[in-house]
Amino acid sequence: MRVCWSVAIGVAWLALGGAAGAEMVRGAVTTVGHPMLSVSGSGTVEVAPDTVRVTASVITEGATVAAARESNAQVARRAMGAIEALKLKNVSTKTLNYSMERVTRDADVRVKADLTKMDIPWKAAVGEAEYSSFSISFPVTLGYRAANSLTVRIQGVPREELSDGASRIIDALMAAGCNQITGVAYSLEQDHSAPMREALAKAVRDAQMTAEVVAAAAGREIVGIRNISPSYGMPMEMRNVQVAWDGDRSRAEGTPTAFTAGMLELSAQVQVSYELDYNPGDTEFLEGPAE
Repeated sequence: MRVCWSVAIGVAWLALGGAAGAEMVRGAVTTVGHPMLSVSGSGTVEVAPDTVRVTASVITEGATVAAARESNAQVARRAMGAIEALKLKNVSTKTLNYSMERVTRDADVRVKADLTKMDIPWKAAVGEAEYSSFSISFPVTLGYRAANSLTVRIQGVPREELSDGASRIIDALMAAGCNQITGVAYSLEQDHSAPMREALAKAVRDAQMTAEVVAAAAGREIVGIRNISPSYGMPMEMRNVQVAWDGDRSRAEGTPTAFTAGMLELSAQVQVSYELDYNPGDTEFLEGPAE
């Protein structure tokens, strides 16, 4: 008998719950998703660099591999010693790459052949010709070339010290015998979290402004954000430096090289998909339960 009463109470409760659920769905029910508006935004922030890199090369030649290698090693060690002698703060030096190659020149030899004494299949096509000349080209070894590229980095000092340090490094490398200066690069590598957040915030505000203008022009309102994708790039300024010379150390004397570190731009971008309010006709009404 207790079981029957439990079943009856459960059925009555489901009936009441069904009626309440029917009352809850009475009204407007959406049948399509919100219209979408996708826009992009960008923001930039000026920041002072905290790192500078000077890239240089030592290129030497010799009659043998050993001679080219020894000459190159002497200049490279002298260059690294010159950097240490500057006693700059937070400076480091490392080798980027090293190569050794054979230096050749093409030699041409002119050969004259007596066709009457040669048993060749195409002799009949030569006709009455008795002699023919042709050239043979082959490489002749002139010596060997060693190339050693190195980079000198200063990090974590004020912008003015970066500029002065880059100038002094270039002059020291050239005075030591480095015969190529290939690049000077300023960058922000240490504390970039604050400018990164500022640039991202600017990018979001830029996207929001664009979306509001476009939505208003279309007669719609923004009601939400479906998704947002941020990105940013670390700032770097590469100075186009191409200096090649004969390595005469006396020519590096005179007025110091002048380099100025400018401000860098940290840029950020966002892609945002906004939800707009419904267009007329995007909804329908469901009837409630019978009274």
